[in-house]
Amino acid sequence: MSKHILKRIIRYILIILIIITCYSIFNFSAEEGEVSSSTSKKVAIAIIKITNKNITEQELQEKVALVEPFIRKLAHFSIYMFLGILVSSCSMTFKWGFFKKFNISILFCFLYACTDEFHQLYVPGRSGKFSDVLIDTLGAFTGIILIFIIHKIIHYLLSKKEKKEIKKSVLFVASTGGHLNELMQAKLLFKKYNYHIVTEKTGIDNSLKKKYGGNISFLIYGTKKYPVKYIFKFLANCFISLYYFFKFQPEVIVTTGTHTAVPMCYIGKIFGAKIIFIETFANRTTGTVAGKLVYPIADTFVVQWEEMHKVYPKSVCWGWIY
Repeated sequence: MSKHILKRIIRYILIILIIITCYSIFNFSAEEGEVSSSTSKKVAIAIIKITNKNITEQELQEKVALVEPFIRKLAHFSIYMFLGILVSSCSMTFKWGFFKKFNISILFCFLYACTDEFHQLYVPGRSGKFSDVLIDTLGAFTGIILIFIIHKIIHYLLSKKEKKEIKKSVLFVASTGGHLNELMQAKLLFKKYNYHIVTEKTGIDNSLKKKYGGNISFLIYGTKKYPVKYIFKFLANCFISLYYFFKFQPEVIVTTGTHTAVPMCYIGKIFGAKIIFIETFANRTTGTVAGKLVYPIADTFVVQWEEMHKVYPKSVCWGWIY
């Protein structure tokens, strides 16, 4: 699995874990004073009994009274340290600078600690203390610093290794017919990249299998002349596109359209691939449906006529593809 896809998957997993952790903190804070105190006392008793096997009940209660406040503060510190680890780890998946990652991580934890203590003001038997906010933030700070240190060590070790030059993985996608013909005008680029072609399976396009072998794959051919069949084939192609994306793991998707390419573009965008859409040569003043759908997410949107800038204001014109 390529690095950018793995990074996206890790990011989504971390976001889910952050939400779960915040929800858990909220639930702990929602416990009434007696329930919360009972839990911390049980932990304190268990620890004291392990360290002091021959202890009287009176001595036990005295030590519990001393230890329980530290148990509660330690619980605050520990859970926010875990939150800090998750938040800072998530920040590492973004292309931000060091200070931005740190500031966002610590600010998130601090603000959540404030809302947590504010929440406790309305829970019977509980109180909100700014001192607890500081303990929570200190725990988060510890977790954040720990992740940053580990990240720096890993980065240092990786930078010492010699990295082999690897060709960028590029997926070329197009529907059959004129769109595929336009895409094949860029075939001189194929040798520069670790490329793969995806198009619709027809009698004519199947002949490309002989020429490109394992570097070409096919989607189900569909036409809008038969709307009901087309809908089912389109849905099937969405799942097939997802399979091809994870199989070939492209860093860049280049497409000349049309409907066949739309699912692949959105899948690629979700998982961090760069999208280059080349609008068809056949349209000089109006955009295609596929072009309008992909335009908002395309990293580079290419038109072949200057007039098309009126349709796609943020497009670039590289001239004719033929």
